[in-house]
Amino acid sequence: MVARKPEHEAKEIELKLAFDPADAPRILDHPMLAADDVVPKRRELFTVYYDTGDDVLRHAGVFLRVRATDDGYVQTIKTGGKAEFFERNEWEHPIPSHEPDLAHAEGTALAPLLSPEVREGLNPRFQTRFWRKAYQIQRDTTEIELAIDQGEVTAGVRAAPICELELELKSGDARALFHLARELAETVPLTLAVKSKAERGFELLDGGDHGVEKAGVVQVAPDKINAEAFRTIARNCLRQIVANTPAVRDGSPEALHQMRIGLRRLRAAIALFVKMLAGEDRESIKGALRWITQELGPVCDLDVFVADMLDPLRAAHPDNADVAEAHRDFMVRREAAYVRAKNAVGSDHFRGALLDVTAWIETGAWAEQDEVRRGAHPLTTVAGHAARQLSRLRRRVKKSGANLRELTVDERHELRIRAKRLRYATEFFATTFPGKKSAKRRVESLLALRDLQDSLGVLHDIATRQALRAAAEGDAFAHLPGPDIAEEKKQLKEARRAYARFVEVKAFWKA
Repeated sequence: MVARKPEHEAKEIELKLAFDPADAPRILDHPMLAADDVVPKRRELFTVYYDTGDDVLRHAGVFLRVRATDDGYVQTIKTGGKAEFFERNEWEHPIPSHEPDLAHAEGTALAPLLSPEVREGLNPRFQTRFWRKAYQIQRDTTEIELAIDQGEVTAGVRAAPICELELELKSGDARALFHLARELAETVPLTLAVKSKAERGFELLDGGDHGVEKAGVVQVAPDKINAEAFRTIARNCLRQIVANTPAVRDGSPEALHQMRIGLRRLRAAIALFVKMLAGEDRESIKGALRWITQELGPVCDLDVFVADMLDPLRAAHPDNADVAEAHRDFMVRREAAYVRAKNAVGSDHFRGALLDVTAWIETGAWAEQDEVRRGAHPLTTVAGHAARQLSRLRRRVKKSGANLRELTVDERHELRIRAKRLRYATEFFATTFPGKKSAKRRVESLLALRDLQDSLGVLHDIATRQALRAAAEGDAFAHLPGPDIAEEKKQLKEARRAYARFVEVKAFWKA
């Protein structure tokens, strides 16, 4: 077969923002869009997404769609990995009908997936129908397409609204996308969105609720330069934070937990590249992430105390009025902590912080400074930097845990934080050091770090419960058990055992 080159092959640079349908008129009334000389292009778009019944394309991070337009049909193939929410590869080609034309998949990300079974199994999975108003915005030498999409995505009997503002860079400086987003955000609340319409369609097939998203796999090739490596890692972390935002607003404890993990991972990533990221803007970004973390933090301690102490106490003394009153009091405090977290995530401060963090990751001054440094020095890849950082973190864990039995509560907590940072770094650089021996060591190290972190986490929870117990007032707490000495001894023994296993594993980056 002769390879047929797609008529349009490009890397799409796009910023997606969600807004409340009620705010659409306010966006359209913005002076930039309502000027007499601004004429939007308005059209209805109907799109069908194709995949196999077991979603082979989706699991590979590739999406295939056919869109009906006024001029006929356009087939689009897109990459859509979890870290590709700002830049996506796409291949477009006009086709004669609503059925996919796989001859045009040659040279695209879809081609390697097209086994005979996949070709045979491709069928419509879901569809979108929406009205799009598209504006061409010129900012100096930068051209941006601003599109407002309103409609719905449907999968069988399930449907979800589409209400999005997309800013796509056609040419010029990507920083202009964020300047424009901030300008529009002064008119209406705009929330950074990372899920494509295709992903939302598959969510409907999965059940329709706002999904809780765990950390995705990070792919950092050994030949990447440091700036590219950091951007790949940071996008992955940011995705975890943003993707859990809707479920946090719905009150999901697990989504809140995953958002906190995403925040910790991003802060750990910044620490790994701290010299490269030097500058005042870095401190501003760290402050924004710290604020979000602080707003979500009180929920965790109260959840632990209620689940591990008050709920069992209530079950053991169902008729005790003091216990019932104390339980109600803490539940009120816990609810207040959740309200605080949800309000924070729904605030203009939070929305602005996410836009600032994204702009810094994608277009921050650190990237230009890195270009200057690379011009003055030989080009180096991330593998060497990763090896140095992993060695540094490993030494700190080994040193901190050498006398684990004698550590204070605060010192154990610090060891847990260091183990967590090394675990995150190990996951970030998993693909940077390929090979079977490296993979075996890495898995063994991660298992040991996980067990060490878990045991230290239980010890921290015990200490937290006792601190909350000591601070609590009322006769009800006379029924609370004292320090669980036996459990502390058990977890300390488990922690020492995990630490010993960790020390025995050789560095996977030296295999």
